[in-house]
Amino acid sequence: MRNVLKLQFIRYVLVGIGNTLFSYGLYAVLLFIGFEYRVASLLALVLGIAFSFTTQGTVVFRNATRFTFVKFVVAWGLLYLFNISLIALLMRASLSAYLAGAVATMPVTLLSYFVLKLVVFSRSKANQSAKFTE
Repeated sequence: MRNVLKLQFIRYVLVGIGNTLFSYGLYAVLLFIGFEYRVASLLALVLGIAFSFTTQGTVVFRNATRFTFVKFVVAWGLLYLFNISLIALLMRASLSAYLAGAVATMPVTLLSYFVLKLVVFSRSKANQSAKFTE
């Protein structure tokens, strides 16, 4: 069981790196072709969530359903609020926005793994129906 958890977490980190590259790459491309930064950011966020759900739901947790998609979006909304709150707290402690964001990465990554594993992609009877992806 311990090896399975370790492998799953490694897959989570690797997929997360790919998801980040996808989202930021999309943001940069949209800026390059002339989109305003707020629009580019919004489009990258929306498409990034869809891409991230697909990769995490199928590659990492192997449980992507319509129900888990809704939970995924809600979870990332809450994780976003946790992230910006932590960054604000660290900035009040005199860290720059860049350093605060970097420091917040580790606790947010760890929390997101456990939220996704235990809440979003947990294997309950309610979310076993209506497979989103096969």
